[in-house]
This record gives sequence, structure tokens and C-alpha cells, in this order.
Amino acid sequence: MINMKYEVWKDVCNSILNINIGTQSNYLQWYPFTKLSKKDKEYIGSMDFFYKFIHNGAIFKNKNTFIFPNHYSQKTNGSFRNTRLVSPWVFLYLECIGYQISQTYVRESNSVRSYYSGDMKNNDFHYKKSYDKFFADINESSKYYRYYNKFDVTNFFDSIDINLLFDSINNKSNIIIDLRDSLIYKRLMQSIGNNKFPIVENSTSLSYLATYVYLDLVDSNLDSSLRNNNNIVDFQIIRYVDDLYIFFNVQENKLDIVSSDIKNLVIHEYRQVKLNLNENKNKSGESKDISETLNAALYDHYINEQDINISGLFDVENIEWFLEELISITPSHNHTKFKKALDKHFTKNDITYSSDEVFRYLVYYNKHLFKDNVVIDKLRKLIQADYKLIKYNTKIFMSMVLSTEDGELIRFLLNRVLTNDEIDAFDISISLNYLLSRNFEHEDLMGKIAQIEPEIIDYVDLYCRKNFLDTLHCVEKNFLINLILKDVYLFNRDLKVWHLYFMFKYHEKNNDILESFAYYKTYFDRMVSLLMHYKKIFSKKGKPNYNRHFQKGNTKKDFKTLNEEYYEENNIGQLIDDLDKLRNENPINHSMAQLIDDNMLNVDVIKKIICKLEVLLDESFKK
Repeated sequence: MINMKYEVWKDVCNSILNINIGTQSNYLQWYPFTKLSKKDKEYIGSMDFFYKFIHNGAIFKNKNTFIFPNHYSQKTNGSFRNTRLVSPWVFLYLECIGYQISQTYVRESNSVRSYYSGDMKNNDFHYKKSYDKFFADINESSKYYRYYNKFDVTNFFDSIDINLLFDSINNKSNIIIDLRDSLIYKRLMQSIGNNKFPIVENSTSLSYLATYVYLDLVDSNLDSSLRNNNNIVDFQIIRYVDDLYIFFNVQENKLDIVSSDIKNLVIHEYRQVKLNLNENKNKSGESKDISETLNAALYDHYINEQDINISGLFDVENIEWFLEELISITPSHNHTKFKKALDKHFTKNDITYSSDEVFRYLVYYNKHLFKDNVVIDKLRKLIQADYKLIKYNTKIFMSMVLSTEDGELIRFLLNRVLTNDEIDAFDISISLNYLLSRNFEHEDLMGKIAQIEPEIIDYVDLYCRKNFLDTLHCVEKNFLINLILKDVYLFNRDLKVWHLYFMFKYHEKNNDILESFAYYKTYFDRMVSLLMHYKKIFSKKGKPNYNRHFQKGNTKKDFKTLNEEYYEENNIGQLIDDLDKLRNENPINHSMAQLIDDNMLNVDVIKKIICKLEVLLDESFKK
């Protein structure tokens, strides 16, 4: 189905499946990987599994592959990103897309320092190291360049044009991925993101494509234009995803002109790729003051690996004062007041850590601070006054509450969520962060989430509460895949049949009913030919006869031969007649195109016919 190499799959599996379990367990998207044994990981990464399930496209026949629940990932301002959860199989597949491209792709902009969430070249699929390098680079550049401009993009990921992205990938002398692979990759990404560039938790591949590839030509043009600006002495462009920094030296009397030139240039180049600047986040000034904007860690901490003793600078009293101030603002709290309190109690003049970083460090690495009785008492008062104040950073606050190990306090918070009749996104985030830390063992809380987001609970049940590899081997749910994995029937190593099924699922997900039906009809005909070959009912020279079953008479005859009793009891002949009638009326399949004039087109009728055909295929392969 695709030209992905096994080495790509193997490298990605080795990197992601072997990330520290403690790290994996902190993220809902990665949590399923904690359930795998060493033997499971070896099996998934094997060549045999790759060619039977990934390379041929059978992955897309797997149940729930095209279900992408909403995720609840917060930004620093308390709002939520448009994040999606994907099955563990789709996650690995996505990472392979970026990794495969990274093996060949060469950037136009060699001198621009571009960082993203991970490092494909070094098989690093976690953001931490690249983020640290970015901070170090910013700090180093601030020493050599007097001025800087910082730019941020409005709704960066949502604004990425996926078609333009894939044009950029192949905008070279050599074709990196062929048209077939491009189509599959594009359609998959569009399905996940509801026709926008998808955001998936911890996806290095998507970060790479958005940062390293999509903005490549922008970086190159910026670099070229700045080199041709005679007013600029020297400069350096540094970017982490969409956070763009341009450092430069210029004569002071030319500063205003150059700053204006830079901004206009950035606006112009970003417009070429359909991006707009977020004016509220654009900043400029002298580089020596950049720590106030950057919220960065100390340069020596990253470059010279000197440890920063945050524990020696902040103690339990800082936590107590902070909580006391939060209690005082509960009658009229907002994000601005919360951030002000955070800055007040977790900022010191002699370090460049931001208050967010200090607070996060204390919560994750100094858990003993939260076992203090005064802290526990103030947390209880805060939750009692208004537990919604936790919404400004639910992940951090839930970690804080859980670190107390105070069962009464934890139950008190959960009870506030459970008794809330109007559960919202923040309640779901609180609940998910609790469940993530407790192996999803709280049925009442699971039920509460299911009222609003049943697909998340389905995801948890399928992939987080048990070994998701077992679901793949479940004969009842994945009979056809089991035939392949157990070497019973390899579907004549047919790559086209799963491509057709993928396109059907894409259009179905996109609510393109006529397109989805057109692909399903072709898929069904091909599957019937494979079925009759497998059951030795009809074949041509020992191979499936793909020319036979687009004619309904042959299809009815072969199904009747296969199992006449089942054929008569389930009225299969009428079902195939209905299928053929729809095919002839569908303008995508047939020139009759009656459905165009049919004002009474019933989408449910088409869906029910497809559902019955799926049952027919499954049952026929089983019998």
C-alpha cells in the first residue's frame, strides 16, 4: 500500500516503545505503551508484523482506527489546544511519516536554527532535549547581538495548509514521497484534524513537519532578505516551532528602520504560507532584557550542565503564601490574577527561570513539600472556596493534590467534580489527570466523563486499561486481521484492497456519503473476489478473479454457492440488488447519476447497506 521501509518502522518503534515507562505514564497518548511487555515490543517492531499489518495497509481495517477523541491539553494561558487522541497504531504510523521524510529532506535554510519537539536525526521523540538546546541558543545569541524581535503566529497549527505542506516536501529535484503515499498521508492527517493540520500529544513527526518543513521556505527567504539589507550588520534567526526570534546588530540611528523592515518582511513571508502574526505576542528590545520575555533557564544550566538549586531558593513557605493568595482571589479570580500570584511567589531576581518553570519543578521534583499539614489545609480551603481555580493548570494542580497523599483531600476534590451537574472541559481535564495517575481505577469518574466524552472512555478501555495488542488478536473484533497475522490467508498479498478501504473510511469520516459509498462498492467487489478465492469457490488460474464480481449476477451466484442457507435466511440476494441499484444511481460510479435528482436521498439507508455488507463479509470469511 505504501513505500515505507521496514527500517523506518523499526527505528520508530525502538525509540518510542522504549521511552521510560515513568515518562510514558504521564501522557494519555503514550500511556498504552506502558502495558506492553518486552516480548510485545519486539513483536510489534518485527519485520513480520510490519509487512502483515503496516506496509500492506491492514492497519486501517483495524476497528476504531478512524476514531479520534478530543484530548484535553492545556496551553499556559489556561485554554485548550484542539488536540486529538489516536490509536497507538496510528500514533506509531504518524511518527513514521515524519521520520521517513526526515531521512531524505534537506532544508533550504541552512543558517536558520530551527527547533521542534524532538530530533528526528537522533531518533529523539521527546521535546525536552530540543527545547533545552533552543533555550541555550537563545541565551547564547543574546550575548552576541544587541537587539531582537520576537514573533508569534496566530493559531499556527490550525492555519497550516496540508496541501501546501506536501507540495513543500516534494519541492525539490527529487521526489521524497510518491503521489500515492502523499495521498494516504494527507488524508490520514485531514481525518485526524477534521480537515485541519492535526495536533496529537507528543507527536514529534507532526511538530517536525509543521516546523522543519512547512516553514523552511519562509526561513530561507527571511535569511536571504536580511542578508541583502545593508542596514543590518549581522543577525541570527532562531525558531522553536512558531516562536521566531531574530537577533541582530545595527547602528542605533538605524534601529527603528530595521525593526520595521524585519516586521514587514516576516508578515509578508508568513502570508505566503497562509499564516498571520499574533500582534499581542510580538515583542522587541535589547537582547540583554530577553529573559523577561523568554522565561528561559540559565545558559550555564544547559551549556555547562551546572545544576540550579531551585530547592535552596524556594521552600514550603512559598507554597503556603501562594495558596493563601489564591484563596484570597477566589471571589473574583481570573488568569491575570493567577499569573500575578505565581510571579510574586516563584520569581527571584538572580535566576532567569520563569515562575511557571519554578512552580512545575517544585511540584514534580519536591513532592515532600506538599505533605506539609499547613499546605494540605490551605489546599482544602482553596478547593472548598472554588475548586475551579485549579483550571488555570489542571495537570500541575492535580499532581500537587496527589502529592499530598491525603486521601480525605483527594476524595474531597473528586467529590466536587462528581457532584457538579454541569461538568465542563476543566472537570474532564481534572478527572483525566487523576485517572492517569491511578491506572484509570475509578468507575464513577469514568462514568462522569462518559456523559460528555464517551469516545475518551472507549479509548481508555481499549488501550489504557489492558494490553492493546490483545485487542488486535481478538478474533471476534478483528477476524480478517487475524487471518493475516496467523498466516491463514494473506489476501493474496493484495495492497489495493486496503487502499480502497482506507479511502472509504476517509470519506466516511468526512461525511462525503457518495464518495464513501463509491469506494466501498469497489472495495466490496474486490473483497468478494478474495473471499471466493479463499473459500475455493471461484478463482482464475489459482488467483482471485477481480473482473468477476462487479457484476451482481456473479456475486449472487457465488454467495449462494458458498452458503445457500445463510444466503436465503438473510436475504443476501436483495441486499446485493440494493447495492447494485445504489451503484448505478451514484454519479461517482455511473453516468445515470439519479441520486443527483433524488431530493429524498437517505444517508441512513446507504450507511445501513454498508453495515450489512460488512457483516456479510465477516460472516462469510468465518463460516
